[in-house]
Amino acid sequence: MKLEPRVATAWTTAELAEPEAVSRRLRAKGVRLDADEVRRLSELLGREPLWPEAVLFGILWSEHCSYKSTRALLKRLPVHAPQVVLGPGEDAGVVSLPAPCEDLVLVMGHESHNHPSQVLPVEGAATGVGGIVRDVACMGAEVIGVMDALRFGDPRSGVAVRDVVRGVVQGVASYANALGVPNLGGDTVFDAAFDRNCLVNVCAVGLAPASGVLRSRVPEGEGPWVFVLVGKPTDESGFGGAAFASEALSDADDRGAVQLPDPFLKRILLVAGQEVFARIRARGIPAGFKDLGAGGVACATSELAAAGGRGARITLDDLHRVPRPLPPEVLLCSETQERFCWVVPASFAGELCDLYNREFALGDIVPHAAARVIGVATDDGQFTVTWQGETVIDCAVEAITSGRVVSRPAVPRARAATVFATVDFPLQEALPQLLGGFAGASREYLFRHYDSEVQGRTWLRPGEADAVVLRTHPRREAGLAFAVGGHSAWCDADPELGARHAVAEAARKVAVAGGVPWALTDCLNFGDAEDPAVMAELAASIDGLGQAANALGGLASVGASLPFVSGNVSLYNNTGGQSIPPTPIVMCAGVLAQVSHAVPLALTRSGDVLVLVGAPRTTLAGSSFARECLKQTNSGAPPLDLAAEARLQALAVERARGARASAAHSVSQGGLLMAVAEMLLAGPPESQLGASLEVTELNERRDVALFDASPGIVFAVAPKAAKQLIDAASAHGLAAWNIGRVTLSGILEVGAGASHLAWDVEALRLAAAQPLSQLWNEELPR
Repeated sequence: MKLEPRVATAWTTAELAEPEAVSRRLRAKGVRLDADEVRRLSELLGREPLWPEAVLFGILWSEHCSYKSTRALLKRLPVHAPQVVLGPGEDAGVVSLPAPCEDLVLVMGHESHNHPSQVLPVEGAATGVGGIVRDVACMGAEVIGVMDALRFGDPRSGVAVRDVVRGVVQGVASYANALGVPNLGGDTVFDAAFDRNCLVNVCAVGLAPASGVLRSRVPEGEGPWVFVLVGKPTDESGFGGAAFASEALSDADDRGAVQLPDPFLKRILLVAGQEVFARIRARGIPAGFKDLGAGGVACATSELAAAGGRGARITLDDLHRVPRPLPPEVLLCSETQERFCWVVPASFAGELCDLYNREFALGDIVPHAAARVIGVATDDGQFTVTWQGETVIDCAVEAITSGRVVSRPAVPRARAATVFATVDFPLQEALPQLLGGFAGASREYLFRHYDSEVQGRTWLRPGEADAVVLRTHPRREAGLAFAVGGHSAWCDADPELGARHAVAEAARKVAVAGGVPWALTDCLNFGDAEDPAVMAELAASIDGLGQAANALGGLASVGASLPFVSGNVSLYNNTGGQSIPPTPIVMCAGVLAQVSHAVPLALTRSGDVLVLVGAPRTTLAGSSFARECLKQTNSGAPPLDLAAEARLQALAVERARGARASAAHSVSQGGLLMAVAEMLLAGPPESQLGASLEVTELNERRDVALFDASPGIVFAVAPKAAKQLIDAASAHGLAAWNIGRVTLSGILEVGAGASHLAWDVEALRLAAAQPLSQLWNEELPR
């Protein structure tokens, strides 16, 4: 008698006559395959798919895992430069470092956890940090920092936004602080466009020996190679999370698709991993290593196999798992956190498992946590999975990793023309209003939640300079600088120009702090991928990123681009038919020959001269003043001359190397007046410093002179160095203006006589501190 298989088929050959009906039925059961994908999967398998196969492909063909709509577009980005060791395609990018740290490499990763953070803010943000930390660690690196670029709605629009803000910050802080990894800041933006779709972009950086970088692939050679799963026992948490992140948010309860963090176990796994790194490096043991994130065991093992040109045979019975019944598709695709997958020679597997299970006693930390061999690499290119003696997956591994490509239509949408109404706004009120609102408020209260000094590398903490600066090695003078950039409002007005600004701003912040811009990562946060207007925004933004990167790489290597070495695409950030504005966010890493030459932003010396270098002050386009004071949300974006931007960054690095500026700060959305105010507020209250500005040479319109958001840098220099700086700027083909002095008055003032403006610095400090303090501790006015 023929036995019926225990695992049912997902659809029959007869049902293929109506693939749309199959797709609807699958979606009702939580599997997201469109009609074309139903047909494509049947063609690839040449038979009726089993239910676990339908689940697997529904997850691994999602936008989040497969990049099916964006893979071709991403090829437009520059990824090559002399310093690139490994670019996109690995779990994280790797770049070499200059002397005296040429024996080390910098590992950089960038990820998003937007949907989970909107649904469960604490867990979503925490597991976002955990995921990017794993990505960097699995390249063989010690993780030395995390950053976060956060986009929240307007906290006054309702309690949900306020809860999301507080939950995300709690998740980021509780995870990184417990992990023992410093938080390097980032940036936080409040905008009503994100009321229903927050963005939580997380970055991580690490250091590894130049000769000890690991790859996310089965190594070359005869083997035999085995897959070793390490970490928490597999459970159903996060099952379907990748597919959940690949469609719009709805009112459905998707909390089960959010993973659950455990930073204490992660800490043990990282320490144990360092011991494994030491052993395999000392003995020359080849190995591959990969994070288990989206798609779980299926994703990690199939990608390891495909990258190494191999296949894989996985035995689900051998997974360590929670002691309750779970179906094979859950065991295979669950996104259970705090797990890694090794590929090692079979002869080393016993020692590897013993290290985790006995020496580090994973099972004593979390019940049923372990390291176990779960499969072998094969030479047939097939991905085969068995469960209780039955084959539940049998397909070509490339069908999973590259079997789905989608070309979506892209049609630019009409954009409203930028129009400035004639508004006589009282400038005396503008600065307190900007600093006292969520857009311009101090982020210091938020930074208090994070430990930025653990590991003892931090030289300049978040808020102390335009970029956070770390010491690369305790016995070497070299340093590293990190900053992020990205303005959704500017991209909404002009996606290409806004994306160019994202790269320029991140690199400029690094240069202002004294670092040579060295490499980039990006996260492309966009709305509904099936909306042609969104795809047009994505394509234009990628073009803008590429243009800026091609123009700004000369400081690292003459004639080379500033390379993108890692990144992420997050689509379907839309709810109720409303997409977020296009939001590419860029992280820039920089290198300093001498960390002691890093330039802070706080004004510290009375008598210093303030010099503005950069673009002429001619427009209010894209300024915080236009948006927050004049209430013109379609105020466009300021112009950007990339050739001039490259020269401006070169000047900033030159000034830092010569220790010829006591402070410096990039001019951006807030304009010149906000930049100087922030330099004053960055210093200690007891300093009693103020500043006296004269801006008549910048523009006859004071509002433009003070609030133009065009690129620039304010330098604070000794009086005898002011002319030298202006001459150096001229030699670089840049305009420069002596705009005033640092005083001991405790007053920030502009001009004199009838047009005199003045603000008490301590009053400004109190105004800037209030919004975020209220957000956590008081009721907010609507």
